[in-house]
Amino acid sequence: MTPLHKLYTLSGWLSGVFLVLICLLVVAQIVARQFGGMVPSADEFAAYAMAASGFLALPYALQRGAHIRVELLYRLLPVRGRFFADVLSTAIGLAIAAYLAWYCALFVIESYQFNEVSSGLLPIPMWLPQLPMLLGTLVLVIAMAERLLLVCQGRRFEAVDGGVTLSE
Repeated sequence: MTPLHKLYTLSGWLSGVFLVLICLLVVAQIVARQFGGMVPSADEFAAYAMAASGFLALPYALQRGAHIRVELLYRLLPVRGRFFADVLSTAIGLAIAAYLAWYCALFVIESYQFNEVSSGLLPIPMWLPQLPMLLGTLVLVIAMAERLLLVCQGRRFEAVDGGVTLSE
């Protein structure tokens, strides 16, 4: 496993950690309500964890071949057409990911510079929950760039581990 694939796997694991955190927050909120209490800003933290989980899962899903692709049209193309479709779609994906990462970075920097805090019970500096969004998109840019390089070389980017990927 290459260092970049380890990075994508780490990103996937972090995504899973945030999903577990959501579960723990929901259970804690249920238990607290049974005893007449509450977990301050649990809904807010769950929303931040959901966003973090979604963005951190992007590079892992790309590396595992789990992003949606219109296979019916793809399979109708000749081999040379598939190559160009792969290169074009990956280049477009890279451009979109880079655009998203750029604006996420500006968003986080702006929140940090203006000392934005959440409006919930606990004032959380907004750049903290926005940071996983930036990290996920940056790693996605790296993954898309690696995929583009490998596709241009005629090599496969997606992990092959004997299991069926979602795009097959």
